[in-house]
Amino acid sequence: MKTAYSETYRVSKTFDAPLEFVYAWCTDYREDDPKMFSSKLRRVFHEKTKKRAIWTIAGEGLPSGIDPVRVVWLRPPDAWHLETCGDETLVGDYKLTALSSRRTRLDMAFTQTYGTRKEVRSREGFQRAPRYPRPLEPLREVLGTGLQALSALSRARSRVSSI
Repeated sequence: MKTAYSETYRVSKTFDAPLEFVYAWCTDYREDDPKMFSSKLRRVFHEKTKKRAIWTIAGEGLPSGIDPVRVVWLRPPDAWHLETCGDETLVGDYKLTALSSRRTRLDMAFTQTYGTRKEVRSREGFQRAPRYPRPLEPLREVLGTGLQALSALSRARSRVSSI
């Protein structure tokens, strides 16, 4: 039996947005999400429910014979769990904490399994990998415009209800 090497990485990010908004944005998985990261890969969904999302990754650039699979178990209102296989072995837990009514912290813990000790990355190396922190950067941009839109909608609703 081949020896495997695992490393756990912890990452936290804070957003100026309500917990419900951050949870909804982070767990709204879409086929074209990889475009946010300038990737030509795409997601092919096999299941997408309120409890779970399962997809494979397709497109040019993947090693032949490998069908990367992602499974996410949703645990509303503030957590979700990721498991991957095919191209990598990664298990991730995501937990949101409301710091105030308009500020939320996202704590992430990932356990990556490697085939050799040489492959094991430092925390900084893990964060520089294509998935982190880039996937979080679009969230900051979206949250900025999303919160402005929510504020405008809220103001508009207040004006309508006061008429």
